[in-house]
Amino acid sequence: MSLGRVPEVSAQTVVDLNKARMTWTWTQGTGGPVTAFRVKCGATSGSEAILVSIPDPLARSVAVNTVVGTGKSYCRVHAANAYGESGASNEIFLDAGLVPAVPGSLLVQP
Repeated sequence: MSLGRVPEVSAQTVVDLNKARMTWTWTQGTGGPVTAFRVKCGATSGSEAILVSIPDPLARSVAVNTVVGTGKSYCRVHAANAYGESGASNEIFLDAGLVPAVPGSLLVQP
């Protein structure tokens, strides 16, 4: 009987924010093969919960509004398969703020 293995944390796992997308790099190591990535975020550092599961082992990005909507969050990415998930990537801070509202009392003069 062959036992499956959880994916390992890749030394090259990086999470970065670029143009409203979270992107990451990941390299298959000696752990089990990846079948999905799980993006976890929380309101405080270290308080992540699964927000998005991406069932594509080739995925390397996700739109920020898909993950956190608006507001401030701390996020990490985990590689996953049927046997579990890897440790976390580095943690990043996202501030997906709101677009400013239209001014209510704006006076434009020549």
